[in-house]
Amino acid sequence: MTPRAAKHSERHRWFLFPHSFSGALVEALAEEWNLKQDDKILDPFAGSGTTLLSAKTLGIPCDGFDISPLSVLACNSKVRPYSKRVMEARWKVLTEFLEERPSTALHRRYPELVRNALPDGRLEILDLLWAAVKSMDWPDAQREFFELAILAIVPRLSHAVANGGWLRWTNQGMNAKRAADLLREQVSVMLSDLNEEPEPQQDRWSASVADARSLPATDGEYTAVISSPPYPNRHDYTRIFGVELMFAFQNWHENRALRYQSFHSHPEARPNRTAANGYQPPERLAEIVAKCAEVRVRRMLEGYFLDMYLSLREVVRVCRDGGRVAYVVGNARYYGADLLVDEFTAEVGEQAGLRCDEIRAVRWRGNSAQQMGKYGRRASRESIVIFTRP
Repeated sequence: MTPRAAKHSERHRWFLFPHSFSGALVEALAEEWNLKQDDKILDPFAGSGTTLLSAKTLGIPCDGFDISPLSVLACNSKVRPYSKRVMEARWKVLTEFLEERPSTALHRRYPELVRNALPDGRLEILDLLWAAVKSMDWPDAQREFFELAILAIVPRLSHAVANGGWLRWTNQGMNAKRAADLLREQVSVMLSDLNEEPEPQQDRWSASVADARSLPATDGEYTAVISSPPYPNRHDYTRIFGVELMFAFQNWHENRALRYQSFHSHPEARPNRTAANGYQPPERLAEIVAKCAEVRVRRMLEGYFLDMYLSLREVVRVCRDGGRVAYVVGNARYYGADLLVDEFTAEVGEQAGLRCDEIRAVRWRGNSAQQMGKYGRRASRESIVIFTRP
């Protein structure tokens, strides 16, 4: 239920999200459900690619979707069939190119957040590295391998550090002179995880940008779903990864649009949704919402389970009869009241057309420091909600 093991696992360690589960969970469910190579897994909240990469290890085809382009880059980079020999040669070309090329003015204008987070030459060196990779006449997959390596070192150079669901400003971060060394270390780790020759059938594992509430997948395509929607903990991934997103993919307005459209797990989301015919809020949700003093938090909690319903309704559509579904979720506390995300997810999943077989409580975790300070220490469950598509 935590990414600790992934920090030391091949390819998983290339780029990690702070709230994710381990590949062992995917492997355990695949064994329990007797999934084979003629099955197909879906992860509609692909994150940093745990389900995709674990499915590839098992030889089970898998599609991932995520609303964030950063997630899709991380997922696809991890599952591609690179040749170690070829990528080492590419790295040699890139390092020689950088040694011959002096630092120049920025190749494009960056949003203010990026400029402030990467001062004192840090942005200039990252921009130079990025432009060098982009200039290479290589296949997209090979360029994206090095793009991911660059994005992986951004937090070690940045003055904006992820702190819960926000960015905290510090004077930490290694200086610009260390950037080349950091990239060399990151690429060395990534190269060490590759085989000498690529694996076949690379198209069986891939990720695409898509909204889990409206998937570009055909009806009845998947036999299993293993995923973890964002927890309703106010964590805004467009902020946590704001520097990386606006360095590589987005301007300020595009980042704000992604924030608004994201899953309603944080107060600033205000997504455009498809019609939610048949949805009824969980029976006990109103009691918790009534205790919330902040209007934005009330809207977030109401919107969260509406989004959960819409994503599970899509799961019903794209799953085959008898398909198995596992959603990894975390309970929370608001204003001293327990938000039973696992039980509410089971309830809205059945509204969507699934049958809840089990809520498997896996571990306990502490509530937020703010909640502990006001309402005392009380642990919340993390669970796997397991469904069958009838």
